[in-house]
Parts: sequence; structure tokens; C-alpha cells
Amino acid sequence: MSTFKSIYCYIIIIVVTYLVFQNTLENNFVFDDESVIIGNTSIRDLSNIPKYFTAEEGFHKVIGRYYRPVISTTYALDYSVWELNPYGYHLTNIIIHIISCLLLFKILSTLFYRYKYRNLISLFSTLIFAVHPIHTEAVSWVSGRTDSLVTLFFFASFLFYIEFTRESDGSRTEKPGEKTIKKNYLYLGLSLFFYVTGLLTKEMIVTMPVIILLYDLVYRKKDMDYIKENVINYVLFFGVTIIYLILRYSLLADIPERETYLYFFGKDYTVVIGTMIKTIPVYFRLLFAPFPLLYHYNGVIPDAKTLIDSAVILSFLFVVFLIFIAVYFYKKDSIISFCIFFFLISLAPVMNIIPTMNLMAERFLYFTSFALVLLICHLAMVGSSKRDFSMLTIGMVIIIGSLSYLTYLRNIDWKDNDSLYLSAKGVDGTVLLVNEGNIYANNKRYDDAKEFYKKAILLRENNVLAHHNLGLVYLLNGKIDSAEMRFKRGIQIDSLAPDGYFQMATVYNMKNEKDSAIMMLERLQEIAPNYKESLAILERIKSGGDTDISLNTQEFKNEETKSYQINLLQRRSYQYFNEKKYNEAIQDLERLISLNTDPKIISGFMNNIAMCYNEMNKPEQAEKYFTDAIKTDSENINALNGLASISLSKGDKSKAKEYLGMILKINPGDENARNKLDSLK
Repeated sequence: MSTFKSIYCYIIIIVVTYLVFQNTLENNFVFDDESVIIGNTSIRDLSNIPKYFTAEEGFHKVIGRYYRPVISTTYALDYSVWELNPYGYHLTNIIIHIISCLLLFKILSTLFYRYKYRNLISLFSTLIFAVHPIHTEAVSWVSGRTDSLVTLFFFASFLFYIEFTRESDGSRTEKPGEKTIKKNYLYLGLSLFFYVTGLLTKEMIVTMPVIILLYDLVYRKKDMDYIKENVINYVLFFGVTIIYLILRYSLLADIPERETYLYFFGKDYTVVIGTMIKTIPVYFRLLFAPFPLLYHYNGVIPDAKTLIDSAVILSFLFVVFLIFIAVYFYKKDSIISFCIFFFLISLAPVMNIIPTMNLMAERFLYFTSFALVLLICHLAMVGSSKRDFSMLTIGMVIIIGSLSYLTYLRNIDWKDNDSLYLSAKGVDGTVLLVNEGNIYANNKRYDDAKEFYKKAILLRENNVLAHHNLGLVYLLNGKIDSAEMRFKRGIQIDSLAPDGYFQMATVYNMKNEKDSAIMMLERLQEIAPNYKESLAILERIKSGGDTDISLNTQEFKNEETKSYQINLLQRRSYQYFNEKKYNEAIQDLERLISLNTDPKIISGFMNNIAMCYNEMNKPEQAEKYFTDAIKTDSENINALNGLASISLSKGDKSKAKEYLGMILKINPGDENARNKLDSLK
């Protein structure tokens, strides 16, 4: 057991990690994947890869003011192989996770190389990381790979820094007390290289210079003389960080900051500090008790009203307690101190010191959970020399098995949007409520959906999506003025959100205010050229042609939007029929046919087209559509009635009797058909 070979450990890590996450290969694109992957046309051309690094293309054009060219590159590479097949993207996520785990094992076995059971305990500790449920968001969700990939580069950078410092302190020499003078700067160069790659992946790794300083000062307990002698190492890491920040700022300087999307937009900084302090105990708890899990936390933790709020004070005391423990253990067990400081410092980039769009997220703990695994490995190493190793092994296997089961189940929640959104049912959050409302909207329970959108707005008034979706519900209910108010509010909150302009153009078009509709569509072209094929719609309105805006089938990105379009078409085609605008009604009905897959529904629309042709005194076209309706649904009584009437108008009583007889076979209680049939005898 003490000589358990590393190669066996690597194989076990690969196999176990794959088995636990293999069910994610069946998952679809969910949540932000729609904009990051499906709607991101830049990833469809490998020639855009250099543009990600110059910020001509990239994350900032998709989801936020971020500079993450490496992540965008991975999506482009995935698309070049898999196009929009989610299987391949999920496979890439699993591979990234496996590589991270392999690097972690190497770090642990290197740090604890003196221990007898170093490989076996490093293996168990790595497996805890590999199967921890808190990592499901980073692995099961395609867009979550930002955190797993940046952690991969952190592990690589940190591993090479460890190797560099081991070379310099002589830990690998045959004589334990002998110091080597020669340093292998290749390791330092590789550490810097992977740090740079990490910076180009996600900002989370920006704490790396502080972490290596802590590693030397706290973990290795080096004195200030050592720090001064090796100051060039820290200067290089801090220098790279400064260069990156300058580069990032210069490349994104002309990109407008969508401030209303920032989580604490319009909030006093005391609210920010108080609320973010409350997230730290939650993060800590999730590491040790990863349940229940949420896919989004915005609005879940109430804003701190004051810094003397009881929850803020308790959270602050918890942080103080952690720092006290770290200081207390510095002389007795500096590794515990390092783990605590790593936990706190690694979370600093997501503490909204620099405003972000998120309150907190489970995927952020992918990076931070290194502290947990290092602590477990350290305590297990120490315990292995004092206690029965077999009992320690059994305990760790039970933990790994339990975590694996929880992770496997959580992966299923990420299967599709419905399962993901329902996994947070009953929890109030700004995004959670909107998405739960969307589920009701998908099922045409618009009144229920409306209440969820309103509740989301109460939690965060600057919730653009909630305003837009509530506007759609009002539009479905025929409350055009209320819908207009919500769409306008959405534009006020975020003047760069294209959907607000598109929906306002729809409202103006429905109100026959063509000039206003044109103005909105022209503004839309400035923000998002040809958004939802709007350029062609704009040209049609200007030319006085088909002025339909909202009925372009290319725009259907999700089910709630499609449901909205179908309901609008149904209402409008009925209105056109009553107004004797039969050609317009036919156009809407033909579009309804293209949007539906249910034969009975399609047959009904065919019947309605036939009725339009009847009113237009075009019996041949009417007969054709009535016949097509029967072919689609042989039990369409309305179409059979129509064919019977046309047959009578032609003087073909026998054919009329045949159709009426078919009606009575379907519905023997149809008195109208029976009376007509009796009159023909």
C-alpha cells in the first residue's frame, strides 16, 4: 500500500471521474449556453481565434465586459469538431476536469512526498475533489468550464512553482541538509506561462501572486530574508498581473459597461460589503455540506440593510474566527493556516470589490475547493501515522462514494432547462423566479407566470428579463399599453439590450404606428445588426410590404417566445377574418401551420384557410384546403361540414350525404349533421 504506484492512481482518477460525470454527455445546452454557444456565431469560424485575443470578438460581445480569449477559443475548437452537438462540448468539460484532477494529484503527492502513504492518500483526496457535488456547475454546464479551465491552469502554474522552489531549497538532494545553489528557471518560466494562460481564461486566477507569496511565507514558513532574496520571483508574477490588467483595460476601454446588469447597481457600498460578507459562511458550508445546490444565487441572500444587521455581524465574526484560527495554527501547523488563507483570498475576485453580475455561484468554489482538498490530504497524512490506516481508508472511501452518488444525481438536474429550473423550485431569486415563470409560460399558464415575473421585479427592480417577459404576458392578454410600459422600462434599465427594441417595434406595429416601429428597428440595427432577422423586417415596413414583425420563424429561440407567437397569430387571424381581411388571415394561418407539429391543430388551421376562401367565393381553393384538413385529421368535423356544403353548392347530393354520414360516424349525436342528412333523403 505504501508503494502504490502513481500510474495506478492516474488510471483510477480517470476512470472514476469519467464514470461519475459520464451521464452529463446526454445533457443539452442550458441556461447561458444559448448565448455563449448557440447564439455565438463567432465560434463557427476558426479564423476568429486571433480576434478573441485582440478583443475584436469574444466574451464581451456575448455575455459581459470580459476578456477571456482562451475560453472562446475552446468553444471555437469544439464547434469545428461537433458543431452544435452538446455531446462534444460536455466531453470537453469532462476532459478538462480529469486533467485538473491529475494535476491536483501530482501537486498533493509532491507536497507530501515524505509520507509513507503519500500516493494512496493523495489519490483519495483527489477523488474527493473529482466527485464533489459543488463542482457539478463547472463540469455539467458547458458555460461553467470557465472555472474548471482556469483552475487547470492554476494547478499547472502552482505545480511548476512548487517544483521550482523544491529545486532551490535542495529537497531532492541525497543529503537532506544540503542546499543546492542552482535553480531551474525553466520551472519558473512554465509557472509564469500557465499563469498568463489562466489570466486569459478567467480573472479568478488574478490572486496567484498573493497565493505563491503565502505559500512561501505561511506553508513553507520562510522568513523575510528568503523573501528578499527571491523578490524577483514575486516581482515577475505581480508584473505579469499588472501588464494583464493594463492590456485588459485597453482592449475593453471602448466596450460600454452595462452597469444595470451589475448585481449591486445603484446600491450603497455598505450594502455591498454587508451582503458579500454574508456569502462567505455559505461558501464555507457548501464545501463541507454541498446540499441543497442552486444554479443561480442572485436575490437568494437578502441585501444587508446595515452593517450592524445581525446576519452581517455573525458572518463577520465567522470570518474573524477563521483568521484567528489561521494565526493560531501558524506555529503549530502552518498548512492549516495556508488552507484558511487560500479559502479567503481565492474568493476575493468574486466578492464584488470590482462590481460583477453575480452575488455568488457554486462554480466559483471549483478553484477555492483546493483549500478543502489540501486540508483533507494533510490531516489524513498526519492521521495515517497515528491511527489505523485501514479505518482511515474505509472512511475516505465512504465519503467518496457518498459524494459520487450526490454528484451523479445533480448532473441529471443539468439535463435541460426545465429540469434545471425545477431543481430550484420554491426558492426565491431574481433569476430563479423568472425561469420558473417561464416554465408556466411554456404551459400557457400566463397568469401564474405573471406572478413570478412580478415577484422577481420586487426582488431586483433592474431585472430586464423579468420586465420583458412580463410585457410578453401582457401582450398575450391584449394589454398592449401595459406591455409597452414594461418594454420601455426594460430599455431604460439596459439601453443595449436588443430584445426591448424588437418588442417595442412589435407593439408599435400592432398599434399601426409604423414610423415608431421603424425608429425602434433602426435603433436595433445600431445595437445588434439584423437581430432576429430584423433588417429584412425593417426594409419590408419601409417599402410598405408585409409589415409583420414578430412572426418571423427564425426568431424562435425558446418555447415561451414560440408560444407567444402562436397565440398572437391565432388572435390576429381571427381578427382579420372578422374584418374581412381574408388574405392577411390566410398568411397568418399558413404561418401557424409551419409552427405546429400536432396534426389535429394543423388540420384546424387548414379548415380556417378553407373558410377564408369560401368567403372570398373561391370554392376550388376552399375545397382543396377542406380536403387537406381531412387528410391530416380524418375526424375534423368542421372540414367535413365544409366539404358537404361545397358538394351541395355543386348539386352533388350523394357526395354531401357521404360527408354528413362520416360526421355521424364520428359523432352520432351531431343533430345539425343529422338534420341536414334527413333533408336530403
